[in-house]
Amino acid sequence: MNELAQLEVAQEGGVVVARILGEVDISNAGALRRKLMAAVPNSARSLLVDVSRVGHLDSSGVALLFELSEALARRQQALCVVAPPTALSARVLQITNLDHLVPMAATVDEGLGILAR
Repeated sequence: MNELAQLEVAQEGGVVVARILGEVDISNAGALRRKLMAAVPNSARSLLVDVSRVGHLDSSGVALLFELSEALARRQQALCVVAPPTALSARVLQITNLDHLVPMAATVDEGLGILAR
């Protein structure tokens, strides 16, 4: 994966929490998707992706989130995306209507609460 983005992954109960830092574009979106899917075992209930510290998210990054949603749904797992209103990525995700398909949260704690329901 191009080092434009860094990925930090942790488990909180049955939720995999993935924090993406940096930039997501065509040069690293594919590798990032593979790493995210590999980080979610079949035993996990869901994946929470925090993009609040992503400084650049192009169409490849948006497609990555749509693809994650579809792949996880096939495995009966949920996805929630953390993108506070002040984050650069939040407006891009609203414009692309990702928020109509995937629950969005302003904080990791809020996202964990959404996924607990």
